[in-house]
Amino acid sequence: MSKHSTQHFVARSYLEPWCDPDHPASPTLTPFVWLFDKAGSKSRRRAPKNIFWETDMYTANRDGERDLRLEHLLWRLEDAYVRLLRKTLAAGEPLTDAEHRLLCMYIAAAHARTPRRREHWRGQWERPLEMMDELAARMKDATVEQKRAMGRIPSLSNGPAFSHEQVRAMVAQPMQSLLVPEIRTVGPLLAKLDFAVLQTDDEVGFITSDHPCVWYDAESYKRPPFYRAPGLMYETIEITFPITPSQCILLNRIGLEGYCKAGSLALDTINRRTRFMADEHFVVRKNKTNLVWFEEQEEPEDSWDKLHRNESMTLRSVDRQEAVQ
Repeated sequence: MSKHSTQHFVARSYLEPWCDPDHPASPTLTPFVWLFDKAGSKSRRRAPKNIFWETDMYTANRDGERDLRLEHLLWRLEDAYVRLLRKTLAAGEPLTDAEHRLLCMYIAAAHARTPRRREHWRGQWERPLEMMDELAARMKDATVEQKRAMGRIPSLSNGPAFSHEQVRAMVAQPMQSLLVPEIRTVGPLLAKLDFAVLQTDDEVGFITSDHPCVWYDAESYKRPPFYRAPGLMYETIEITFPITPSQCILLNRIGLEGYCKAGSLALDTINRRTRFMADEHFVVRKNKTNLVWFEEQEEPEDSWDKLHRNESMTLRSVDRQEAVQ
């Protein structure tokens, strides 16, 4: 394989704190985590270097050469994070402004660099590319007057303009085109949220997954479907990011800040979210699971769906009564 072709979408250094503490490294044993499928039905021992990677996931092709700048950029960010974790977070020390900004950039990267995010970007740009392909085909066969008429159509957007080739590149290789802009945009926004580090001394502690940064909004079920995606504009947004089995970062807008003790309910809630939002696998420091992580929550009585379903049923009932009369 080419040099640096094994590229992790969840950093190897990030996963190392989840190595089973009962099996320390030795000449005959490589440290390992417990890797579970999302359903929790199967567990395997896996070294962090052997999971959550793809071949050339961040490699660009420029004039026939492999461009590894994005991979190297992520490696430098990972290295800075590990030093920050060991020096400040593990010791329970307050972060400097520079450390806080660095950590938020790392969290933004952790959210943006997964296969799920890549396919989200691809899906966002596939339809615009189809439209541009269709327009290019029409322009090819159009008359001179038709081309002039198309050129006189005003733009409906004041945002940035992308060329046909730029959009094609975004669909073909979303990571190479969009990862850095997302990190640069989202990182400073995360830094404006309240910042807390939840801590536990539980034997199992916090779990993590192949999509470790979870955006969650406890009030989203009250909104119409189009507005349910968790967003930074909502006051009820919560972003959890486990950093070790004993610590989990919670970004919020409820004023929770600093190092805080996580009770059993908070621990179970965060682990349930982490397991639920995993793509295919979650990671535990021990070969153990908790039934709470798999519990399905009942639909609340005040959910938008239930209220409108009840409203619809009421209207149909009224219509039937009127029809009978």
